[in-house]
Amino acid sequence: MVLEQEIPKFAAWIGPALLWYVFAGGLVALFAAAAAWLTQSVLYGPLAAGDRVYRGVLTGLSDLFAMSPRRIWALARLAIQESLRRNVLVALALFLVIVLFAGWFLDPKSVNPGRLYLGFILSATNLLVCLVTLVLSVFSLPADIKAKAIQTVTTKPVRTGEIVLGRILGFSLVGAMLLAIMGVIGWAFVVRSVSHGHTVTVEDVIEIKDVGGTLAGFEGRTSLDRGHRHRFDLDASGTGWTDTVQGHRHAVTRSAGGGYTIGAAEGLLEARRPQRGTLRFLDRDGRPSLKGINVGSEWGYRQYVEGGTLGAAIWTFEGLSEQKYPDGLPLEMNVRVFRTWKGVIDKGIKGSVRVRNPVSGLQSDPFYFTAREFTIDSLLLPRTMASTSKDGGTRQVDLFQDIVADGRVEVILQCLEKSQYYGVAQADFYLRAGSGSFAVNYAKSCLGILYAMILVTAMGVMFSTFLSGPLALFATLSLVMVGQFREFIKRLFESQVTGDASIAPGGGPIESFYRILSQDSITIELDPSAAVQIMKTFDTFLLAPMRLLAALFPSLSSLGTSDFVAHGFDIPFALVAEHGMEALGYLLAFFIAGAFCLRAREVAS
Repeated sequence: MVLEQEIPKFAAWIGPALLWYVFAGGLVALFAAAAAWLTQSVLYGPLAAGDRVYRGVLTGLSDLFAMSPRRIWALARLAIQESLRRNVLVALALFLVIVLFAGWFLDPKSVNPGRLYLGFILSATNLLVCLVTLVLSVFSLPADIKAKAIQTVTTKPVRTGEIVLGRILGFSLVGAMLLAIMGVIGWAFVVRSVSHGHTVTVEDVIEIKDVGGTLAGFEGRTSLDRGHRHRFDLDASGTGWTDTVQGHRHAVTRSAGGGYTIGAAEGLLEARRPQRGTLRFLDRDGRPSLKGINVGSEWGYRQYVEGGTLGAAIWTFEGLSEQKYPDGLPLEMNVRVFRTWKGVIDKGIKGSVRVRNPVSGLQSDPFYFTAREFTIDSLLLPRTMASTSKDGGTRQVDLFQDIVADGRVEVILQCLEKSQYYGVAQADFYLRAGSGSFAVNYAKSCLGILYAMILVTAMGVMFSTFLSGPLALFATLSLVMVGQFREFIKRLFESQVTGDASIAPGGGPIESFYRILSQDSITIELDPSAAVQIMKTFDTFLLAPMRLLAALFPSLSSLGTSDFVAHGFDIPFALVAEHGMEALGYLLAFFIAGAFCLRAREVAS
């Protein structure tokens, strides 16, 4: 799974986030007040305009603080009833049709079917729920204003803030109901789709005996089911595991009568809790390096280690203890392979892993494995391991007594095949600290969809207070689209200011246009001429306001956590809380803006 930035602790995140929220909110409020003053100045003059804006702000704030929860709930009920009258439950029928026919288009023979089914279901749920609430929110209030039905509400002791908040609450409750039903159906669909079993016949198993003829174990293969089969190795007692295929494996047990029992698939629907370390590299000569080798990929998330050399990727893990990992270190790896020659394409690339004491330098002998694309390899680093000294002597060392120093250990990855490369990022190696519940993890992902749906609803209601239905729909979609590029604009501005093109290659808008005309690749540095420097300077001035504006818009994609569920990682509660606070902050801003806009429209006239 791609994790370009570490997830901060909630306590460390909330302080800077609140400061930025107050600053951004104050800036937007100041700009809105200035725009209102300029508009009123044209009509009534500067002094009268200032007085009108001042009184309008005070009256609007007093209305917000005087809202009644009973009236808000009454208006929310009306919004729910309106949604039901508009046959919003048709969305459920559409979702059921999608689920019924999804099996025609989703390939159960894919590299990781669990990831495929989860990604499809969560994306379909997100799209349908947000689309339904968006249509409801942008067309409801303009239709009431056009039909003058809103006057029956505003003539009663109902405040504009209560109208806006009541509609946001009502449509959000409708969306939450749809999300709950779709979430349960989607969960059942995924579990049923990936569940499968295998059988083993006696003819597919052979006995393994040592030199003296004593039974040492069994080797065999399973039946072909769901487009794949597994090979397995059993010890002399008849227990063992299959190999990993399509992201999962099975436990195998041989009964006393000679039959074989295949356990449920493990690895498809999981909620791993990883403990990650920090990554550094060694170049091909064994010297420290800040980065690995660039093999020409435009996306610089993963760096590469050259095979058959002293090049290595080194992770440093901290906070290790014997109580936390009594059986050893359960290491899991997601290694990408870059081939300079094809070889046997279905055969993996061999590599090795060693553990080293970061203080004394004592290291273990290599543990060998074979890396395969898009597969998480598991390797248990045992408590007792062999260590060979420089004079060739070998002795047994204890992991926590001899290798781990003050809770720290280094894990060294090397590619063993010459002219082949391993690609890794910091999040690709981790220690499995435990596992959570897949059902709970799926529910947390649905909570991210709920946050996105509430923001779409709030944006739609806000724009509908001063725009017609089609224009409100266009404005909401435009705001959502700009927010989708928030992180990219942030990286692009950082790259422009620091001069580090690896953060966001290609440069700003002027430089990008120049590269299109000259057909220069974004990975190629331009000549440092005077014209190029002027072009980069103009780009910086253009990107500064874009960076500020993009930071004000919500990014619905950043609220989504479907990647965690699809890749089998537990969603941290800190991330759920941070997304919840972000959604609450935007909801408050859209609500206040909508209340002031509806008040300024003078709907009661």
